[in-house]
This record gives sequence, C-alpha cells and structure tokens, in this order.
Amino acid sequence: MVIKANGQIISIRLPKEYVGKQVEIIAFTIEETISCETKPDQILTQFASEKVLARDWLTAQEDAAWQDL
Repeated sequence: MVIKANGQIISIRLPKEYVGKQVEIIAFTIEETISCETKPDQILTQFASEKVLARDWLTAQEDAAWQDL
C-alpha cells in the first residue's frame, strides 16, 4: 500500500486476523527506494551474495577442508 502522509500521524486498517498479533510496519519514502536502487551499496551486495556463497561453502567438502582450524 502506498499512501501520502498529510501529517505526522498515519492510521491504517488491518485485517481482522491481525488483531492481537505483532505486526511490523515499515515506512520509507518512494524517493528513498529510488536512490537506494541507483546507488551501489556494499551491504546490499553482501546480502545478495549470501545465498550464492552458502551454496558453495556449506558443503561436506568445505567442512572437511576447515576441520583443523
């Protein structure tokens, strides 16, 4: 959902099944997402690489190679 805030207080309506549960609300501006996508970010690169590296590193061969350390 995208909304335009007219003040500092924003009210949202949640589905009934959310009542009584912890809900995480994340707020950021559209401009922030655009600037984040256009600038290289080492932290985002690190997270994007994590799954690829895990495929190579989380193997029995790797465990055996590093067992003496």
